[in-house]
Amino acid sequence: MAAPKKEVKRIKHIDTRLTLKEFEKIKSKSKYLGISSSEYLRNLALNYPIKSVVDQVALDELIKAKADLGRVGGLFKKWLSNDENVKAKLGSKSYKEVVQIVEQLEQKEEVLLVCAKKLVKSL
Repeated sequence: MAAPKKEVKRIKHIDTRLTLKEFEKIKSKSKYLGISSSEYLRNLALNYPIKSVVDQVALDELIKAKADLGRVGGLFKKWLSNDENVKAKLGSKSYKEVVQIVEQLEQKEEVLLVCAKKLVKSL
């Protein structure tokens, strides 16, 4: 088992003069990334990678949505196949049920689109 990570106490600071526009832009970018302004500026200054909480959440949502779509798509393909054994297991669906399945697919597609836009904005 690895030893717990020791928390480093940061006690030094650097004052920087900014215009109101610069200040607001830094605050906005750090808030969007889900990190403090200090962490954002430190990571930029030291050329550390900027790990965004938003990116990770969006990526997790994309992965889940993709898996859901894959499962639904696979079932949909099986249901539409001409294999009598598969049809016997899945049963026959009404037009209304097929429409519901398509609507669910469209909703998942929208989730993917929203998540993809979040990721693009953060780049």
